[in-house]
Amino acid sequence: MAEYYEFEVSLRGVKPRLWRRFQLRKTATFQDLHDAIQDACGWEDCHLFSFATSFGRNAEEIATGIPPGSAFDEPEAPPASKVKLKSYFEYEAKCGYVYDFGDGWQHDIKCTSIVAESRFKRRLIDGKGTFPPEDCGGLWGFERCVNVFKGIEEDEEGLKEWLGDWTPNNFSLTEVRERFDQ
Repeated sequence: MAEYYEFEVSLRGVKPRLWRRFQLRKTATFQDLHDAIQDACGWEDCHLFSFATSFGRNAEEIATGIPPGSAFDEPEAPPASKVKLKSYFEYEAKCGYVYDFGDGWQHDIKCTSIVAESRFKRRLIDGKGTFPPEDCGGLWGFERCVNVFKGIEEDEEGLKEWLGDWTPNNFSLTEVRERFDQ
């Protein structure tokens, strides 16, 4: 048996609430947590990211990371690949995660429990909703994507074509588990 953190990750500022619940080994790093969020939410891992104690003025950075193969300089905060989850979640139950500093996707991360299970690397438990497509322009752009998709706004710039096969509220636990569970 191994011990796992069970996390619930939700995207801030979006209604209805978009979230995922998954388990990661206690020996994992914040880079592993980032990778799990990327896979669980359908992000493409092509932007800077940061974990912090909270959002706002009093937040303290926990770890940061850069996308693979990028030309960005290494950030000043500790690299996510070097910071173990247990160094933080043994003492705290929540943190914030920002992905794509341009679009500014803020996520609330809660460690809901510690469980003992048979061995695996990570496991998706549940979720709801389809996360926004990469580079859609933040909360305002996501709202516009949904409105164009639903026919509420006119598609003057060919947004439907750009969205491809993305559709809101099209979350399949079975499909996401296929790419997530390890």
